[in-house]
Amino acid sequence: MKNYIIICVLLLASCSEQPDFATFPKIDAHAHLETSDDSFVELLRENNFILLSLVTRSVSQPLIDEEFNYARELYKGHPESIAFATTFSMDGFGEPAWEERTIEWLEESFSQGAIAVKVWKDIGMTFLDKDSSYIMIDDARFDPIWDLIKSQNKTLVNHVGEPKNCWLPLEEMTVRGDSSYFAHHPDYHMYLHPGAPSYEALIAARDHVLEKHPDLRFVGCHLGSLEYDVDEQAKRLDKYPNFSMDMAARISHFKVQDRDKVRAFFIEYQDRLLYGTDIGIRNSYMEGTSLARMQEIVEETYLNDWEYFTTDKILEQNDKVKTYQGLDLPIKVLKKIYCDNAKRMYPEIGMRH
Repeated sequence: MKNYIIICVLLLASCSEQPDFATFPKIDAHAHLETSDDSFVELLRENNFILLSLVTRSVSQPLIDEEFNYARELYKGHPESIAFATTFSMDGFGEPAWEERTIEWLEESFSQGAIAVKVWKDIGMTFLDKDSSYIMIDDARFDPIWDLIKSQNKTLVNHVGEPKNCWLPLEEMTVRGDSSYFAHHPDYHMYLHPGAPSYEALIAARDHVLEKHPDLRFVGCHLGSLEYDVDEQAKRLDKYPNFSMDMAARISHFKVQDRDKVRAFFIEYQDRLLYGTDIGIRNSYMEGTSLARMQEIVEETYLNDWEYFTTDKILEQNDKVKTYQGLDLPIKVLKKIYCDNAKRMYPEIGMRH
């Protein structure tokens, strides 16, 4: 099944010198595949993609089981194209049996193919302890879990907090994607919840985990929630050598910063940045979705990012910054951010693929 996306990219390539999207090795290191339909996986495979599907949210084991089963079954059917991360439930956190039960679940997850553990933003923003204080990711009761992940040679994947825009009014946010998201998710718009932990407290808690567990392989989702400033990202990458960042759903934040500074950042930290999208493919969405529509999704998401990273064109987007210039990254850098860094941070992807 050859799709028109590949044809479009070949036409693009004929107009300017750039690598070929269709054949270039690529890993989307941050996706959410909550479906038994493998059509999207097949489409991405034809464009030389491997997908890392992250099971997420800690609110209940039944919800985790549902997402886990989708990811595991897709992996079983497409081991050449899919890898997946598990997560754990916060049910009973603080009770004597929680640690033992959680370790048992994670070990079982690893035995079924999970290569990492995802920890979502609800830890730090939602869960309350018995004294009504927020449970933060650097709570010492999590330490045995981080130790297990390290001992099993797995990776911790963490979405801490939200973009810094989350603590601003909607009209002051720097990218339209954030203002749109928080307009529809006021429960996570921290500007409206002054009693919740501050942005600075959430970032400090994450950094504390990095300090306590320097040998833990750690991927910070969404540019480590430091998306607003490449200097802040560089500080953490300099300080924590086992810390890398995926750029899922945060590429727009590069576009509102100084282009040359951003390009220099990519080149200097080319070994620490992972391409990812945060794309979500769910059963409810797949029902009635045509192949042509899925192709449009790939074009809207993956090809737009590709053009930004591989060309120096003046590009347009529907955002507060109307135009921006592509980064025109060297092939060596593209290979690392699109493939090699994910294989290093998730060694089992490298071994399996």
